Amino acid sequence: MDMIAPLAKTGVISSAMNLWLALPIGFVFGFALFHAGFTDSRRIAWAFYFKDVGVPVVMFSAIVTGMLGLWGLSLIGVMDISKVYLLPTFLLPMAIGGVLFGLGMVIGGYCPGTAVASLATGKIDALVFIVGFLIGSLVFGDLFPVWGDFYNSDYRGVMRLDQVLDIGLGTTVLLVVVVAVAGSLMMRAVQKYFWPAADTDSQSGDIVKLQGTLIAVAVTIAFVFALFSTDAFIDDTVEPPYYIIQKAGGPQ
Repeated sequence: MDMIAPLAKTGVISSAMNLWLALPIGFVFGFALFHAGFTDSRRIAWAFYFKDVGVPVVMFSAIVTGMLGLWGLSLIGVMDISKVYLLPTFLLPMAIGGVLFGLGMVIGGYCPGTAVASLATGKIDALVFIVGFLIGSLVFGDLFPVWGDFYNSDYRGVMRLDQVLDIGLGTTVLLVVVVAVAGSLMMRAVQKYFWPAADTDSQSGDIVKLQGTLIAVAVTIAFVFALFSTDAFIDDTVEPPYYIIQKAGGPQ
């Protein structure tokens, strides 16, 4: 069976149709953000204080679901991973940018995506946040010549975790799933210890059993994936062009 995904890159659908599909997917994504609590600035900020770890737990769940989904589609010959865009790594600028991004989430209670979803619910603080990051983006763009060299510094190409750790891709999937599950359980434990009154995990026994079952299923699937050697999927000789780098005179 021929690989059909990513749909636009394999020619199954046109680029125009790909854009139109983004619209309903965006609505579904916003709906999911709302019901996962990502449109509540307090819950997002509380995550950094371990007062409500629901948001990072949902993020871990999304990572595990997406990774297992992509890997499973690859193993059955549906997804061509070599056509999935991998962002080049600029280690130091990205590390500093990540710290600034985290500080912004603590102070503002949103990231750009969650702010837009929250604005759809009519929240004024989301509107103020969006105006702020738009102004910040304009200032960053106008002053790019000042810090452009640093922006394009410490270029490492496309870095993958399996290459950094020198392990197989299937083993990497298992490792990420185990770390995500362990991290979620650890954050729940920290929340219960420091904020027992704010603990939101006082759920029924059936829900707890369901969560345990889903964790067991995810780890089992990841373990099965780790048994397969699928390095042939990845074409490291093809690195997607990064037009911002090229315009700035960085690595080609």
